[in-house]
Amino acid sequence: MYSPLQTAWMGSEKDADDPLLRQIGRIGKWQAITFVVLALFAAPVAWQMLVVVFQSPSGVDHWCKRPAAFANWSVEQWRNYSTPYTTDQAGALHWDRCHVYALDYSTAPQEPVRPPNGTETAPCPRLYRVHGRWEFDHSFYQWTIQEHFGLVCEYEYLLAPIKSSYMVGVMLGALLGGMASDRFGRRPVILALLGTLLPLSVLVALSQTVMVFIVLRFLVAMAVVAEYTAIFVYCMEMVSGRWRIILGMLIQLPFSFGFMSLAGIGYALTDWQHLQVAISAPIVVFFFYYWAVPESPRWLLAAGKVDRATALIESIAEINGREFDPDIQLVPPHEGRRHVSVIELLRSPAVRYRTLNLWFNWTANVLVYYGLIFSFVDVGDDIYLSTVLGGLVEVPAYLIGIGVCLLLGRRLPIAGTMLLAGGCLLATIAVPRGVFARDWPLLLLTLMARFCITTSFGVLYVFSAEVFPTVLRNTGVSSSSTCGRIGAIVAPFVADMAKSYVHLPAVVLAVAALAGGLLILVLPETTGHKLPDTLTEAKQLGSDTKNGAVSARPVPTLKTTPPAEQYNNAAFEGDGETGGRDGAK
Repeated sequence: MYSPLQTAWMGSEKDADDPLLRQIGRIGKWQAITFVVLALFAAPVAWQMLVVVFQSPSGVDHWCKRPAAFANWSVEQWRNYSTPYTTDQAGALHWDRCHVYALDYSTAPQEPVRPPNGTETAPCPRLYRVHGRWEFDHSFYQWTIQEHFGLVCEYEYLLAPIKSSYMVGVMLGALLGGMASDRFGRRPVILALLGTLLPLSVLVALSQTVMVFIVLRFLVAMAVVAEYTAIFVYCMEMVSGRWRIILGMLIQLPFSFGFMSLAGIGYALTDWQHLQVAISAPIVVFFFYYWAVPESPRWLLAAGKVDRATALIESIAEINGREFDPDIQLVPPHEGRRHVSVIELLRSPAVRYRTLNLWFNWTANVLVYYGLIFSFVDVGDDIYLSTVLGGLVEVPAYLIGIGVCLLLGRRLPIAGTMLLAGGCLLATIAVPRGVFARDWPLLLLTLMARFCITTSFGVLYVFSAEVFPTVLRNTGVSSSSTCGRIGAIVAPFVADMAKSYVHLPAVVLAVAALAGGLLILVLPETTGHKLPDTLTEAKQLGSDTKNGAVSARPVPTLKTTPPAEQYNNAAFEGDGETGGRDGAK
């Protein structure tokens, strides 16, 4: 008999209906070791996702390339002679990086006399291949993708599609990875994607055209997010009760440490190709998953592979110091066989409305999260410091989020943090830039918004998985993550809106956060209640409500083993109580 405190931490009485966790325990040595091993992969996910910020830093000085006749001139002499001035939004004068005076540059004059004001200008001469028309300042950055592919001046617009194309890959990877791991198993998908991710990531560094770079980054995004999707689900399937929210938030921490470590790696390696190889090589370490990670026992049960599942559960129980009870029925309940697809989430009105609500909230959360990264990464004029602080603020956000969720449930923390994030973003409009040292008030407000949206994002992962039934949990949350990538795709373009009106990105992000925070309140609370195993139970969520919490009908334990055909049917309608999560930032 557990004390009330033990019950609070290990799960509600309704969790006792899960036969798998009755065998292996809600948490134990095997779950802890497996969680740590799998969660470490979140760091490479963060590296691949954010590395383009350091590969294409903003503000790197460049100028029209000196023709052969001027090769012996210094940069200062060349710019004084050939380059007009331009003004920025604040009215300050700067060298024009994309134009020269329309002069004859076939020969160099004896003395570099600057042409008079009003002299006609022209774009940088097309004397060279596209990415040879400019020279770049190498005082810090050795080699950027702007220099490699010539993505400046009239080609600068390609930077936003480069970032957005990666998010398109994330969107498809989340959806296809979730469906693949639901159908073929967690372990095969994890191993297969590891085998494809390493070569793809290295090949990115060898790209010779911007189109090849975009395509390879797109494929890397699909692989890395599909991998993380399967890993996230695996981790959440092996625990129950309060441990779902605890591990569901803790698994995000390596992602934050990945951000912070990437700032150090990017500072040390300012050649974008070297940086790409540096973040790709550690993927080799994760090949030990082949020996360290068995198939998810819950998925084996759902797929009707009872013999394999039983043998695995016996070994896990031994590792956790528990005695395997052969009298406990492991086979989950079942309904008629159906094809696993996103359409199943839209058939029932109750499930459909919740699904559409979650899809919107994922879009809003991801838009605000990446909008903050892309729109405010240079606040304080130091992308390395901003990145470290942004990653650092996420650590307490996840840890505090755990405590808040344990006390207040899921909905209120999501709603409250999204509304606060929106408020912080609106407050940035009132802060002038360039007045305070390092723009510290603006940096503080953006970090507070980052803290809030990080907490909301972490809880949303767990909350979403608690709404969908077991067999569609991976598909359901991955489809939500897919919708979220729409926000990620739009985020770079939202950041570009600052060129038209400096506060426009903050307004767009604030509206998205406020709308999501209000809409989440109409969904049912799931804290402390048994997860739905089948579509029938998912439809019944909300029909038994007490104090804002929603329960699913308890599932009776079967006393007779159904035939093999029924095992297979069970794979499509339920696999036990504790479900998996999916997603990747």
